Amino acid sequence: MAEEQLTGGQNMGPEMLIIRPEKVRLIDLLSLLLLRRPITSYRFVEVSDQTSCELGSTPGDWVVALTVAIQKVLAAIYWPARWLGFAIEFLLNFLALNSGILGIIWNIFRCKLVIPFQEAANFRSIIGMIDGRTELKPVPASIYSCDEQQLHFVDNSWWKAKEECIDVESGECYSDNVPLIKEQYYVDEVTVMAAKLAYENEAYIKNVVNNIWKFNFIGFYSCWNKFMGKDGAYTTQAFVMTDRPSDARTVLVAFRGTEPFNMQDWSTDVNLSWMRLGAMGNLHVGFLKALGLQEEDPKNPARAFPRDAPKSTKPVAYYALRDVLRIQLKKHPNAKVIVTGHSLGGALAAVFPALLAFHGENDVLGRLLAVHTYGQPRVGDEDFATFCTKKVPVKDPVRAVYRYDIVPRVPFDVPPLAKFTHGGECVYFDGWYATRLLPTGVDVPDKNYFDPRYLVSKYGNALGDLVKGAFLWVKEGRDYREGAVSLLYRASGLIIPGLASHSPRDYVNAVRLGRVVVTTKMKTGN
Repeated sequence: MAEEQLTGGQNMGPEMLIIRPEKVRLIDLLSLLLLRRPITSYRFVEVSDQTSCELGSTPGDWVVALTVAIQKVLAAIYWPARWLGFAIEFLLNFLALNSGILGIIWNIFRCKLVIPFQEAANFRSIIGMIDGRTELKPVPASIYSCDEQQLHFVDNSWWKAKEECIDVESGECYSDNVPLIKEQYYVDEVTVMAAKLAYENEAYIKNVVNNIWKFNFIGFYSCWNKFMGKDGAYTTQAFVMTDRPSDARTVLVAFRGTEPFNMQDWSTDVNLSWMRLGAMGNLHVGFLKALGLQEEDPKNPARAFPRDAPKSTKPVAYYALRDVLRIQLKKHPNAKVIVTGHSLGGALAAVFPALLAFHGENDVLGRLLAVHTYGQPRVGDEDFATFCTKKVPVKDPVRAVYRYDIVPRVPFDVPPLAKFTHGGECVYFDGWYATRLLPTGVDVPDKNYFDPRYLVSKYGNALGDLVKGAFLWVKEGRDYREGAVSLLYRASGLIIPGLASHSPRDYVNAVRLGRVVVTTKMKTGN
């Protein structure tokens, strides 16, 4: 491994800016707003010498004050929100599993009352309650024909033979009366559904992958973050699946995203802290920690995020998932890798392959097919975007943003303090899932969320989405019918515009109904 790859070269000094919201006092917030002292003079800000020289007398401003205030509020309501979330999920599952209030009464009478268990295969998270769809939507049969390319694995697809098929191995289709011999899905259909599924518990995910999708569940991984609290915590989750148990053609990694009632996740999303990780550029510290950062020290990137796994009995996300991929790719020599995630999971999905490149993991990186993220927050600066373009050879990158989704607009871009930006092209869904491809360098409307020019439009979109959610099924079918939980969540956009647009439901709808279709396909296999 080249030393320059790890350090970024001799001309790059260690750079870091860490904001400690737990150390912020009310007087500090007032000072940020009124006195505008140099940001490096505050006791809650830690900077490297290099960064201190570059920032000079750059003052803190209202965006920094707002970000820190949001983090303080989120920290204060962490436990009330967790307990509220637990109570809401328990109640919704209790009602669903017993078929409503009348069902509860009847089951009590029959002594068959169902009590929800959080780790059971029938227990859904609040995300699952907002959108309970689990079936994959196949590519319409009318748009492909029966030919050799459709019957065999293509470089970017996978397949599954139906019982009605004749001679799958030869790839021959003898009669027009024979049903088409495979279930075929667009890659983005599977990735957006996997990103949504990642919010559920292990038993639920395993059941959907194996019994509904007919794929092959490899494992669910709950991973350690040493920086969470005094003793650390298991805060990063992901699951891995293949298209079939043997001779798989695809290995998919899906990261869990921002949980609605987990205030620590939301605090991580808005955090302005960053550090330089050698040639990778400046990256969001919170996302690095979630994947396995070992030290908040940019002086030695190889030690801050070492190539070799730390000696620990607790699984660390990057290393655990890298090892799983190594095993699966060795077991399935023809397999390609797909990485996906929604929200915070999208951020981890974006950084994960970059770390593979940082460590020279060409055996895994060389088989990377697609990285699809949905509602992903910003993860780094322009240097990181350039690094990914040059070092991550992904054939099918997709970064999808739905309307005024608040999460892709954080952390705020506050130059020169925090130069967060998105890299690459953006698939932007607007209106009734109309699709625009925004080229590199063109950001989404209202990129930092607070532009007053978009205020009327944001509230108008929130109202439009609420109406659309109530009546979309009339036009598109019962698969798009929304329940009370989903509509109530949409109504939250009338209070905080952009919050409801973050729902995985809209990303699933956008992928299925968008007017521009990503052409990569895959065919499922046993």
